[in-house]
Amino acid sequence: MYDVIIIGAGPGGMGAAIYAKRAGMDVLVIDKNPMSGGQVLTTYEVDNYLGLPGMDGFSMGMKFKEHADYLGISMVNE
Repeated sequence: MYDVIIIGAGPGGMGAAIYAKRAGMDVLVIDKNPMSGGQVLTTYEVDNYLGLPGMDGFSMGMKFKEHADYLGISMVNE
């Protein structure tokens, strides 16, 4: 039983999951891809994301996953 189920592990979905978890909710993120990040994974360089200038999309997706793991957010890849 989860308080929140989020479809998609891109920047928006992962951001929502982190805020929900920090608010004390049980969170599940469902994504069709085996990695977090969504479309940003295919981006060569992301230079407009606050606090992470010049990072490639793959590394950014890994940072999203690390943050989710740190908080104990449940994730399912379908």
